[in-house]
Amino acid sequence: MSRLVAGVLAPVRILTPLGRGVLVLAVVVTALAIRLNWQEFTQLGVVAFGLLLLGLLWQVLPGTPVADLALRPQRMVEGSPAPQATLEVHAGAAPMLFPKVEVPVGHRTVALRLPFLGPFAHHTETVPLPSLPRGVHRVGPVTYEKTDPVGLVARRFETGGSVELLVSPRVTDLSVFAGGLTNDLDGATSQQLSMSDLAFHALREYVPGDDLRHVHWRSSAKAGELLVRQYHETRRGHVTVLVDCARGAYPRLRDFELAVSVATSIALRAVRDDFDTYLRCGEHVARGRQAVEMTDAACRFDAGADDYLAHAAEAAGQVSGTGLVVQVTGAARALVQLDAAAQRFGRGADWIVVRADSEDDARLRDNGALREISIPDLAHLQDLLARGMR
Repeated sequence: MSRLVAGVLAPVRILTPLGRGVLVLAVVVTALAIRLNWQEFTQLGVVAFGLLLLGLLWQVLPGTPVADLALRPQRMVEGSPAPQATLEVHAGAAPMLFPKVEVPVGHRTVALRLPFLGPFAHHTETVPLPSLPRGVHRVGPVTYEKTDPVGLVARRFETGGSVELLVSPRVTDLSVFAGGLTNDLDGATSQQLSMSDLAFHALREYVPGDDLRHVHWRSSAKAGELLVRQYHETRRGHVTVLVDCARGAYPRLRDFELAVSVATSIALRAVRDDFDTYLRCGEHVARGRQAVEMTDAACRFDAGADDYLAHAAEAAGQVSGTGLVVQVTGAARALVQLDAAAQRFGRGADWIVVRADSEDDARLRDNGALREISIPDLAHLQDLLARGMR
C-alpha cells in the first residue's frame, strides 16, 4: 500500500510551486465544471491538465546534459583572490531553456543561469567562486535543474565529478630560520657544547680526562696553561613543529587559526633552509623538505579533542635526533603539559613554545630552560622568533 501511495505521489513531488498551483486550479475548475456544467471551466481544466501533462512528458525526453568542472589553480592562500572554475556543459537531445545550474563550493552554493542551449549544444561558462576560509573545500558536482517551458515540473540532476580546493593559511616570510642558526656539514648548530665536532665555539682550560688531541698547543703556549677546543654540538638538520589541536587550549577560535599560520610559517622557513621538517596537528602529519606538503597538511588542520600529549609522544617515536622542537599552542595550555611533551624528544633538543593569543601583548620570556613567545598576530613572529632563538 505504501508503495502504491508513493508511486501516485511521485509526479506531485517534482511539481514546482507554480505547478502545484496549476494542479489545484485544474482540480477545482474541473469539479466546478462537472457540478455546474460550465463549459468555460471545462476548457480551463483541460488546459491546466494539458500543461501539467506536457511538463511531465518533457522530463522523459532523452538526453541528460553532462557538465565538466575544471578548477585552476586548485590551491590558494586564505585572503587571496579566489580562483575561477570553468564549467563545460554538453546539452542532451532536449533543448535547455535558460537552465539553472548550481555549483556547491564547500558549505556554500554558487547559482547561475545559462543561456538557451539547443539539442547537443556545447557551452563554456566561467564560475566565480566566493572567498573561502582556510580548509579543504569540495567544489561540485554540478546540479542541473531540468524544467519544462512553462516551469510547472522540475527535476534536479547531479552531473560530473567534484574537485578539491585547498585554501592554505596566511603565512609570513621568516628571512632567517631560527634566529640565525646555520647549516653546516652535519646539520644545525645547537646550544649544547661538545668536545668533538665541526662548529668551533671557544677555548677552555684543560680538565683531567680531556682528550689530548683537542689541546690547542699554540694558544696553550701563549697562555702558559693547557687549553682545549670546545665546539657547538651539531645535529642532523631536523625541525619538529607541533600544533596543539585541543579546542580547549584556545580561548578564541581565531587563536587556533593564528597558531596554524605561525606553525606553517616556521615549517616553510625550515623547508626553504633545507631542514628535514615534521609538521603535525592531531592526526594530520607532513614531513619532508617540500613546501607543498606543509601547506597541504595545514589546510586540513582542525581543532578537536585534547589528545595533544598522545600525539606528541607519537611524533617523538616517529622522529629521531630532532634538533629543534617548536610547540605552537594557545593561552590555556598548561606549561607543565608542554614540558611533558618536550621531554618525549629528549633534553638534547632545543625547545621553544609559541603561544597564539590575540588578546595578549607580544612578548618573549626566556629563563634559560624555557623560551616562550606570545604572538598576538602574525606580524610579530619574525622579530620575536629571531630574539627567542639567539
